[in-house]
Amino acid sequence: MPHPLHALFAFGVNRYFRFMAVKHTRSKKGAMTKKLLCKKHYGLQSVFGWEGDRHAPIAFADGCYLLRDRGNVLVHFGFTEKDITGKIDWHNREGFLPCLVSRFAAGTLEVTLESFADKLTLQGRDFVAAYSRMTLCNRGQDAVAMRDVSKYLIPLTDVPRSVEAGETVTADFAIFADRFGGTYPFPPADTLRTAGDWQSHYVHMKAYWTQRLSEIAQPTLPDKELVNAYKAGYIYTMIVKDGDRLHVGENGYDNVFDHDTLGIMAALLTMGDFRHFREYAAHILDHVLYPDARWKYSWPFALYLQKTGDRAYVQEKFSEIAENTHTIEGDRGEYGIMKPTNAIDSLGHWTVDNWSALTGLSAYKYICDELRKTEEAAWASAQYDSLLSACNAQLEGLMREQGIDYIPISMTRPNEKGQRRDPRDANALSMFLFGRWAWDGYLLGAPQYGVMLDKIDSTYEYVGRMRRTVSDSPYNFGGYPHGWYCSAYNAGYGSAALRGEKYRSAGIEAYRFMIEHAMSGPFSWWEAVGYPAETSVWNRPHAACGGGACPHIWGQSTASKTLLDALIAEKTDGTLILFRGIPEAWYGETVAVDNYPVQGGWVCVRMENGKKITLSGAVGERRVELNLPAGVRSVQIPQDAVEWEISL
Repeated sequence: MPHPLHALFAFGVNRYFRFMAVKHTRSKKGAMTKKLLCKKHYGLQSVFGWEGDRHAPIAFADGCYLLRDRGNVLVHFGFTEKDITGKIDWHNREGFLPCLVSRFAAGTLEVTLESFADKLTLQGRDFVAAYSRMTLCNRGQDAVAMRDVSKYLIPLTDVPRSVEAGETVTADFAIFADRFGGTYPFPPADTLRTAGDWQSHYVHMKAYWTQRLSEIAQPTLPDKELVNAYKAGYIYTMIVKDGDRLHVGENGYDNVFDHDTLGIMAALLTMGDFRHFREYAAHILDHVLYPDARWKYSWPFALYLQKTGDRAYVQEKFSEIAENTHTIEGDRGEYGIMKPTNAIDSLGHWTVDNWSALTGLSAYKYICDELRKTEEAAWASAQYDSLLSACNAQLEGLMREQGIDYIPISMTRPNEKGQRRDPRDANALSMFLFGRWAWDGYLLGAPQYGVMLDKIDSTYEYVGRMRRTVSDSPYNFGGYPHGWYCSAYNAGYGSAALRGEKYRSAGIEAYRFMIEHAMSGPFSWWEAVGYPAETSVWNRPHAACGGGACPHIWGQSTASKTLLDALIAEKTDGTLILFRGIPEAWYGETVAVDNYPVQGGWVCVRMENGKKITLSGAVGERRVELNLPAGVRSVQIPQDAVEWEISL
């Protein structure tokens, strides 16, 4: 679900950063008169930085990075487009850390550039410093002169004048990168020379992020790339946020967007990150753009209450939650369904809006029940039942009249006759992700019935048929605007499949497609993902360009939540749903989740060799559903169980 003026972002953002790359190509001495490779392949972008920084460094595939808090300085290492031969190996160090590594050949040199950030507190003021290591290995027969790196970099080690034949040299550099939104001056550059070497700061950076990751749910999967994507996605979320504001991107969408923030918060709560929930919540409606943000406003508060039991805080926020949820009643219009909106960038009676309202009412009903707000709970139930009945009646009539067997994007016309008829347009599944009702409404305990539930599988089948002419994979659900290849939300579109039967692993398979074909940076995706290009410089299949932001945190959050939900999910009645969305190929492998948050604490679940499942932690007296290919198996956990085991 792209933002307003998406087309402007999709093309304008890349043009802006291309301009900045061009602007800072030349050094003051004129040493860099040739083109940098990042100018040509500016669509390949990612970020590194520190939690809550204001302007995280924007990284490019060739190892260059842009520092916006330094007047848009483009840091480079002296290698031009013509110097670099072959493809670039670009990845996160140790698989997921925010240390971006670029390896490439430049003549007889094998070049490795590694850059990360660390937080420094100097005289009571906080700064982010970027640390870079350049390793050069000369495979030739002659000495090669050392390159002239960016004049802004401060050497932390001796920099040799040349690299002899057969020699490997390393040079470390640093530069102040950000002030966490402060306006105080940067310290003298020489300060970095006495503030520690590259290795000590790397150790500190790694320890910090290792600790942060230890506080959230930890999956163990046969596919290690999925685990690394999950970890990197969480770290990027912490870097992209500005203070306690959950921003969506750095190189675009560098702001709080209402329904984006709701989705990011829901993902963080599902992971078990409650640390700054109150601070995040204070900024949800900083910039109100979409009515569904008010309709779903109750959702993260319901999840927070479920996972933490913090009734006092939710009670404190109740009037605000109630005020926003009550807008649903006034925003219902013709046919008893939600009014027309621009939810998917054109005016219409969109199905996603109705699903969003149903999700908000479900969450509000749960909060009211927990806080014993009897009258409000009754209002929520009446509104929910009325809206669900109206939606089912409207869609049943439309399906009969038009002879369709899928849930349409619009409540009033089939997809083929609407504004979003292009099979490349990902909005065909907009309600399945952004509406949240099918799966998250189910977890909230809402009653569900009718065509909007019964036609989930047939809708996935319909989208698969529709996209056969434009995609080789059934797990690429399209992009925004109409002509793009994929989107950062691709895995999230598999969320509703968890409520169906035939395509329950669609979320995980779509996440794997994103990793294998659609990245534009290491575990980084544009909101609008461009098409692959053979002429691009990254040494893995990828998208050569994109629009919006990269990494796009709302999209990343939907992937992370869908992944966890496919492994383990908790309903508000305490029922645990295990392994509902894992691929059949994983049966016989070890699949586990440690440190998953539940009511009353944390649980760990492990399936070994497809034959034995072990559940431990705050199990209590709860029902467990094992959703395996053979069907759903429900078991009751003994009340005094500390560890529980079942053989399959």
